[in-house]
Amino acid sequence: MNLWPLIITFLIIGAAELGDKPQLMTLTFAAKYPLWKVIGAESAASAVLMAIAVLFGSIIDKFIPPLYIQLLAGTVFIGFGLWTIFGKDKDEEAHTSGKNPFWIIFATFFAAELGDKTQLATLALSAKYGSPIQVWIGATLGMIGVNAVAAVAGTWVKKYVSDEIIRWVGAAIFISFGLSIFTSILL
Repeated sequence: MNLWPLIITFLIIGAAELGDKPQLMTLTFAAKYPLWKVIGAESAASAVLMAIAVLFGSIIDKFIPPLYIQLLAGTVFIGFGLWTIFGKDKDEEAHTSGKNPFWIIFATFFAAELGDKTQLATLALSAKYGSPIQVWIGATLGMIGVNAVAAVAGTWVKKYVSDEIIRWVGAAIFISFGLSIFTSILL
């Protein structure tokens, strides 16, 4: 079995994800939620996103214009930033039911990465190598690896920075990403 497509995809996607917006988003999530929920949700979202890229990337590209994907991502970022500012604190969350952080993280990460450079690179690598399973595994592991490092960093930040500062910085990061997406659409 030729592992070259898996290895190359892992390296390319891992490098492409370094310093990307979702990595900062991961750090913010990990400062707020348990590490295993953050890594689990982002791993699941990465696996689904890379499968979409490998299997249906060209179809999605034909039917959903990039503008709509960008508008959705910008709205999600700003919405999560506002939710971070005005949402209930942990004590209040303990008394309310239903809102599972896994799904919040999954949906936000999914929207942020849908149509992103890593997904498009995965589509191109799949077409180049003709090895969809190996490309999918390599891309998914590349995404998980880079974002797991950010999640661990987020748990470290939580130990040394107050919840109030984390909340405001996290909100600012999300809102600024959303606004930057809308700005890039207008320019």
